[in-house]
Amino acid sequence: MAITQEDLGSIKQLAYLDDEVSEHTKLAEEINAIMDFVEQLKQVDTTGIAPLFHPFDLHQRLRDDEVKEPDCIQQLAAIAPVFEDNLYLVPKVIDSGQ
Repeated sequence: MAITQEDLGSIKQLAYLDDEVSEHTKLAEEINAIMDFVEQLKQVDTTGIAPLFHPFDLHQRLRDDEVKEPDCIQQLAAIAPVFEDNLYLVPKVIDSGQ
């Protein structure tokens, strides 16, 4: 399956990529190589092979989900410079650039 220029334009728009015309050919070749690899994967016979959830047959020992720390919101609020409605208020660090 070869990617068309129309497909490439749609992909670039969806991925918010810059429209560098000089890179169209390279990008199309890379996407076509990925699509060719996917086609190769589709050809693999997986009959009788159980799906894997994890590549290793390991079991994770998880601890019980229980609260161990007391609710310390008031202690944190006491040391915060500005704290309002359970939120830390901080100075603006990102400018909109306008």
